[in-house]
Amino acid sequence: MDVIKVSQEQANNLNPGPVVLQRFVNQREAIGTIDFNQDKTVQVFATYQGRIASVLVKAGDEVKAGQTIYTVNVAELVQAGSSLISTAGVLHTANETLRRAKELATLGSIPQKELDQNLSDQQTAQANYKAARKAMSLFGLNEGDIDQIESDKKPIAEMPIRSPLTGRVTARNAALGTLVQPGVLPAPVTVSDIRQLWMVANVPESELANYRLGQTLTVAVPAYPDQRFTGNISYIGDTVDPITHRLTLRADLKDALHLLRPQMLANFSIDLGAPTTSLAVPVKALARESDGNYLAWVSTDALTFMRRSVKVGATQDGMVQVTSGLKSGDVIARENALFLSNLYNTSAQ
Repeated sequence: MDVIKVSQEQANNLNPGPVVLQRFVNQREAIGTIDFNQDKTVQVFATYQGRIASVLVKAGDEVKAGQTIYTVNVAELVQAGSSLISTAGVLHTANETLRRAKELATLGSIPQKELDQNLSDQQTAQANYKAARKAMSLFGLNEGDIDQIESDKKPIAEMPIRSPLTGRVTARNAALGTLVQPGVLPAPVTVSDIRQLWMVANVPESELANYRLGQTLTVAVPAYPDQRFTGNISYIGDTVDPITHRLTLRADLKDALHLLRPQMLANFSIDLGAPTTSLAVPVKALARESDGNYLAWVSTDALTFMRRSVKVGATQDGMVQVTSGLKSGDVIARENALFLSNLYNTSAQ
């Protein structure tokens, strides 16, 4: 029989007591990491090859969209500036010539053919001028910068590199005189919008049905054990890793105080439904058999214990949910179930 008797001293160490009812939260937990929101992180490259002329930010600085963060000496910018000044001069002359030609044509002092030619020259000059301004804008210059060059009639060599978004400088590799090329790593400056971060985790494929886009989750990090951060699932992996059989889960986190840092370990939990009340036993009240099943030891007199196979569910706060095998009112060994199992196996041999 699956029964074993113990001494009173041994029984005292088993802490016999009844199976209890406990409220279990229906949730899943997993471990992930904090990361920058890669949709709002930009490696800011120069669009033309050149040498860095000035660096206007350092790591940790807050920047605004459109703010110049470094400049690069670009030979092509000088040529483009000269072309702008030249075409602006030609356009001015063409405009004046056309104006006088129109006055003379009104008086009948020049033929229509000459007026048409002046009009054609003016239109060509205007097209060239617009093209020159457009070329200047490709160097990252705004309308004010271009107007200043045209007004001063002085080409510049320094191309301003501006931040495309408002955020924080999270990496700075730029140094004076460094040769930079478009797309060649490392980027001189990286800017991230840290108002929203990601939590990235890899969850078992068997739990896929528990997650959906937009679901709210709670995140805890070791650095702030008493604080919780909330977020929403924004991405569920489209493929499963064939080796680990896990898939990527990503959530957008709210961090108004900027407490979180990328690569922090994070523990997230997500509620899957209303809490349930179930029979529960302490973790130490269960022993695991060689076949992977669990068993508890039920007693009628606190000295005699009988093996009972049980099925279990969630574990929370040191208590294990029992879904079958025990009933309300059963008295079990609440501690050292493994001791009883070893004692039973030894006696059976």
